[in-house]
Amino acid sequence: MKRNKIDEINFIGGLIGWLAVNPKATIDNRVAEANEAGWTVVNVIPGGEQNALLRLLRTLVLVFTLGLFTFGDGVYIIFEKEEN
Repeated sequence: MKRNKIDEINFIGGLIGWLAVNPKATIDNRVAEANEAGWTVVNVIPGGEQNALLRLLRTLVLVFTLGLFTFGDGVYIIFEKEEN
């Protein structure tokens, strides 16, 4: 029997996110942790939020922090594991 789980990875935007966050390394680390626990990746889905209120909130946070920080989009990683 296969068991599934979904992990969500959120990124940060703005100048801090642009300089400090490496999305590839973040995803690689999360997948490596799951692989050690016996999980395998089935799919990676971009987590683009299309909510107008959330977009407005992100823009306001970016303006109030003078471009340093905002909430960024992330990805959903779907894992599966064979269980007996």
